[in-house]
Amino acid sequence: TVLDSGARFIVVQGLPPLGCWPLAKLLTPHFAKDEMGCSAVINKAIMAHNDLLQKTLEEFRRNYPNATIAYADYFNAFKTVMGNLTEFGFSDGSGACCGVGGGLNFNLNNLCGMDGTNTCSNPNAYIHWDGLHLTEAMNKQIARLFLLEGFCQPSFVDLIKRHQSLLQPSLQ
Repeated sequence: TVLDSGARFIVVQGLPPLGCWPLAKLLTPHFAKDEMGCSAVINKAIMAHNDLLQKTLEEFRRNYPNATIAYADYFNAFKTVMGNLTEFGFSDGSGACCGVGGGLNFNLNNLCGMDGTNTCSNPNAYIHWDGLHLTEAMNKQIARLFLLEGFCQPSFVDLIKRHQSLLQPSLQ
């Protein structure tokens, strides 16, 4: 619908590895976790979804050659941060900043903001805010990876160049 309405620049974001969220980790037995300590089943389903999404985007690119359709690889951007926590300024990639209970600081019966929960002193050191949402610091890092580090194809630089080249004839 958006393309049929004349959109020429679209960015479609893949899904992140939701199996790495504290909620998923809490509900996943140890034997069912992947190399990152995340739910292998959930992350495999996410990867299958993202692969299918990218194939679908290729079809749209063929059917709408005048449009630029970019794919933002959230899954691998997230994995990059998880594999290099300190490089990205994080000290905790597993637990929630706001919550209560156990090593993950997450409890389904006592969510962030409820009586008895606590908030970490430095949210910028955490990837997860409350077990269901990312921190502002993590969202900034993901955006930086999309915009500047090649986790969006075509890149945002290429999108801007293409947009400028389309504007050039009208500027003369």
